[in-house]
Amino acid sequence: MSTTTFISPSPTLTPATSFMEFVQDDLEAIEERLNREITSDVREVAALSGHVLNAGGKRLRPAMVALSARAVSCSPSQERLAMVGAAVELVHMATLVHDDVVDNTATRRGQKTANAVFGNGVAVLSGDFLLARAMRLLTTDGEVAIIRAVSDITIEMSEGEVLEILATGDPAISRERYFEILRKKTAVFVEGCCRCGAMVAGAGRSHADALGRYGYHLGMAFQIADDLLDYNGDPSVTGKPVGSDLRDGRATLPFLLALESAPAKERDKLLASFGNASLTDTHVSDAVQILASLDVFERTRDEARLHVEKAAGTLDALPDTPARACFASLTDYVVARDR
Repeated sequence: MSTTTFISPSPTLTPATSFMEFVQDDLEAIEERLNREITSDVREVAALSGHVLNAGGKRLRPAMVALSARAVSCSPSQERLAMVGAAVELVHMATLVHDDVVDNTATRRGQKTANAVFGNGVAVLSGDFLLARAMRLLTTDGEVAIIRAVSDITIEMSEGEVLEILATGDPAISRERYFEILRKKTAVFVEGCCRCGAMVAGAGRSHADALGRYGYHLGMAFQIADDLLDYNGDPSVTGKPVGSDLRDGRATLPFLLALESAPAKERDKLLASFGNASLTDTHVSDAVQILASLDVFERTRDEARLHVEKAAGTLDALPDTPARACFASLTDYVVARDR
């Protein structure tokens, strides 16, 4: 396949920015489609949908659809990319609305959540509306394999949310259970977006599988890095206070590694802090210092790097294009990011 018709990403941009710029035309078409799909005769449903749509989301998932398509084809259908990209973003929006209700979250990215503005009942039902819109949009595209892929994504994410709720407050969950929650909640979605992009482009099985494996490992690395940022990120950058997972009783990898290696006294301190919503910033800082002294942050980062290496290894099966170069640079960014 000739690569002369591809447009190279700007070398002056960061990996994440370059990645998004490369598919900017696709994202604009997806955004236009999203605005068409959130209309409703019920004023509150339309208002809530617009509130979620305009809440500052990065559109990473539809961008993965677009970039995957362009990694295997220089001219995929932009109309189909817009439909499928909008559909996966609508699924993402629906899950955010439902998650915020379950977690009783009042703010996200510095703005009030839908449930905080419209109430839990309207939020839940409007989340259902967004999910139904996504599925109708996929039937408009009409490819059964893509409909099945997004349906499977939604099933697994729902199961992951249930597993996470059941694990909340339990500091003794196994690493295997933790990774299973990550797989279902995050990795399968990114994997599915990559596979859908490949299908839109008419990719063969080997290319679709390579992109799927890339998405899976990138998703795992992304979530592990996100769990790390909860303990060592800058709140002014991440948009949430340090130690939110600790206060909420979510046993993520840094905490699980610390429990495995901490001396009894430090272990007792960590357990006393776990799930304590009234923890002061000083108590959180003490817990963070314990984790840092046990070197769990670097060990967590190593786990994320392992998935990044596996993601990078899948790219050799793809054509040598600027889109593949974007994927390669994105793997480095996932672990090094600060938000």
